[in-house]
Amino acid sequence: MAHITLTDNSIANPPPIPAVLKSDTPPEQAIHVFQDLQQVSGKSLGELCKESENLLVFPHCLGVHDDGLRELSVCELVGSPCYDQENSLLHVNEVKIKTGNVMGFLGFSGKGSWGTQLEIRSRFTDNSKEDFFLHYLLERVFKINLFNLDYSFNQSPGLDFLYLLFPYFLKKALGQGVFRSYQTFEKNDSAVRGAVNIPRHLRQNLPFKGTVAYRSREYSYDNSMTQLIRHTIECIRRKEIGPRILSLDEEIRQGIKQIEMATNETYSLQKRQKVLQENIRPVHHPYYTQYRNLQKLCLMILNHSAIRYEESRNSLYGLLFDGAWLWEEYLATILCDAKLGEKQFIHPTNKNRKGGIALFNNSKDDNEKISFSKCYRRIYPDFYRENVVCGLQNGMILDAKYKGLEQGLVRDDLYQIISYMHTMKISCGGFLYPYQWAGETEELQYQCYKLAGYGGTFQLYGIPIPEAKEYSHFKAKMREQEVKLLERLQ
Repeated sequence: MAHITLTDNSIANPPPIPAVLKSDTPPEQAIHVFQDLQQVSGKSLGELCKESENLLVFPHCLGVHDDGLRELSVCELVGSPCYDQENSLLHVNEVKIKTGNVMGFLGFSGKGSWGTQLEIRSRFTDNSKEDFFLHYLLERVFKINLFNLDYSFNQSPGLDFLYLLFPYFLKKALGQGVFRSYQTFEKNDSAVRGAVNIPRHLRQNLPFKGTVAYRSREYSYDNSMTQLIRHTIECIRRKEIGPRILSLDEEIRQGIKQIEMATNETYSLQKRQKVLQENIRPVHHPYYTQYRNLQKLCLMILNHSAIRYEESRNSLYGLLFDGAWLWEEYLATILCDAKLGEKQFIHPTNKNRKGGIALFNNSKDDNEKISFSKCYRRIYPDFYRENVVCGLQNGMILDAKYKGLEQGLVRDDLYQIISYMHTMKISCGGFLYPYQWAGETEELQYQCYKLAGYGGTFQLYGIPIPEAKEYSHFKAKMREQEVKLLERLQ
């Protein structure tokens, strides 16, 4: 089993494309890695999600709004392998791997796979064994306190996040209530509430005992979904870190009690395989929308823990994050946090079309006469604050960029934010981007440009990603940079 560690966006030149399959790698192992990666090479996230139900991708609304996320690929094999005259692989020394804007991990298992594990880290982290930056982003976005959990990154940093994400998804799902669905029960009592099952009644109730065998269909909390969640809870409990994960706060403890109360009468460890089979089909419910992602996560946890995917229909499993989305959501925890940002900034969400700003102000009568009358175009700045706050003209528009801007600005990015500034009549805009620290002091990089024409200023805020040997030190340094950023923005 090979474990490959890469960084995202490893396609620039320089640095060169990472040559993971080097000549000093054992030929047989390199060929096995190549054969596994061929399953995902060049395929879009949309294709991979259709092929495997054991793949969890963030954001969930993948490609729904024509944002290009569905077309992102995990990696691509570059170069040609060497074959012999019988068309058998000799070696893959010339093959390299290039990655895109996706972080996380992928695993290959089951029939026809060689057990390769691919881990993609952030390119803005240092070269240490642990990717503290990615873990910190996940902690802030998904509200996981890794420090309190005394989490160790050295064991299985990718797969362990399946367990760490479980409380987040359970809370989201239980926010819509405990899942209920119609279930058929075979009963034998005196309170008949359904169709009498005559053959079973004759077998069980002769001579007559005062009870009737019948079939009842009821709207119940005890169903295949809640049973799946219960099996996942019991699975996590047996992990070393499990008890701490399941007791993070009062909300998660109460949620677990609700699931246990709903499933206590019928829960059995021996029924796990049956429950997994009943949940193969994704749940689609107009109300319980949050249970779809929880169901997928539970299946991934149980499949990996119980049967190691050997009997799974799909050999691919993993947890992937779009780097740009993760960086933007992390910044939202800073700029929109009540304690730090005092809610100065508004964070429109173009993924669900909330908080958009109209680009045109035509009346309804005017709209009927123009060609784009049904378009209703709206703009969605990543972050903005109103033009007048406490009597001061301090309106600002900020765009999150998960890429280094030290070498210059991309024209389309610049034109986009300037158009936002013009539409919203705000004279100050800027980019927020990470950069890998490489100096004596870790300081927030700041540059300001004056715009011609209508005037205004355009500012760059580079947030340094510090180096640290321990996660607690890294976390403290990141907190310092967040405070400095807010001071600069104020």
